[in-house]
Amino acid sequence: MSRSLKCVTLSLLALAVAAPAARSETTRTLKLEMAAGSPFAVENLAGKMRVVQGSGDKVVATAVIHAESDEIAKLVRFEQVSGEKGAPTLRVIYPTDTYSTFRYPAQAEDGGSWLGSLLGGSSTSTEYAGKRVKVSDKGGVLLYADLEVRLPRRALEATFRNLIGKIEGEGVEGTLLFDAASADTELTNLRGKISVDTGSGDVHATGIDGNFSADCGSGDIELSEFTGEGIDCDVGSGDVSLQNVVARRINVDTGSGDVEVTGADVEEFQADCGSGDITLMARGERLARVSVDSSSGDVWLGLGPAASFEAVADMSSGDITSRYPDAEPIRDDGEVVGYRRGSARTKIHVNTGSGDLLIEPGR
Repeated sequence: MSRSLKCVTLSLLALAVAAPAARSETTRTLKLEMAAGSPFAVENLAGKMRVVQGSGDKVVATAVIHAESDEIAKLVRFEQVSGEKGAPTLRVIYPTDTYSTFRYPAQAEDGGSWLGSLLGGSSTSTEYAGKRVKVSDKGGVLLYADLEVRLPRRALEATFRNLIGKIEGEGVEGTLLFDAASADTELTNLRGKISVDTGSGDVHATGIDGNFSADCGSGDIELSEFTGEGIDCDVGSGDVSLQNVVARRINVDTGSGDVEVTGADVEEFQADCGSGDITLMARGERLARVSVDSSSGDVWLGLGPAASFEAVADMSSGDITSRYPDAEPIRDDGEVVGYRRGSARTKIHVNTGSGDLLIEPGR
C-alpha cells in the first residue's frame, strides 16, 4: 500500500473513531386497515416500504416509527386521508409544521453507503403531502417510518409511494404503481400491470407476468423472467438489462447507458439510445420487427441460426457486418447498406450516428 493511500485510510479511520456515538432511538408502531374496493394509495416520506400478500380481505398496513425521542415519535400520525383525485390514501403524517428536515440514516440497500455518509452524506429535497421538506442522512431531526403493507389475495389497483427509501413488492397482483423520489425498487413474482417511477435509484424485477414499465431519471433497470404483453423502459442515465423475457413487444429509451436484452422471445423490439451500446439476443421464431436508433454506440443483433431477415442501416460512420454466410448484401450506389436472408420475415432498421452494426447467429 502506498504512503498516500495509508494516510487516507488512517484519516478515515480516525474520523470514524472520533465520530460521536449514535443517539438513542425510540420506536412506535401504528396500524391501519382499509377495505380494498376502489383504487387506493399508501404514502410515506422516508424509510422502507414492503408490499406483500396477506391472508384477509382488507389492506393491512403497519408503520414502525423511528424517532430520536418519544415526544417526537408521538407527533407522527398514520391516517386514512383523501389523496390524489380523491383516492383513499393511507398516509404517514409527519410534523412538517414543526420540522422541515428529517434525518433518515443512509443504508447501503437504499443507495447510501458508510463511506459516502462519512464524507459528507446526502440529502434530498422533495414535496410530500403538499409541503416541501428535506430528508438527510446527516442533519435534521431523526424521524422515519418503515412500512409493511399486506394485500388481499386478488387483483387490486393501487399506488405505493415511498419517496426516500427502498420499496419491495412480492407476490401481489393488479394495476400497481411503485413510486419513489430517491430509492431502489425490488419486485418479485408480481402479476398484472406493474409500473415503477423513480427519480433516482435502481430497479430490480424478476418473475413479472403481464405488463411492465419503468421510468427512471437515473439508475439501472434489471428485469428477468418476464412473461406477458409488453415491456417499456425509459431511463435518463443508466443501463437497461432484460434477461429471459417472453413478450409481444419491448420498447427501451435511454439518454445514456447500454441496453442488453438476452434470451428474448419477442415480436417487436424498439430501442432509442442517446449514447451506449445496444445488444439483442433473440430466441424463438416470432421476431418480426426491429427498430434501433442510436446517436453513438455499437449495435449487435444475435438472431437464430434459421433467421430470415432484411436489415437496412442508415449510418453516419461505422461498418455493417453479417456473419450469416448466405445473407445477400443490399447495395445503394455500390455501398452495402444492409443484408437480406431467406424470405426476409424479420424487418430490421438501424439508424446510428456512429458505431458498428453486427448481425450474427446468437450464441
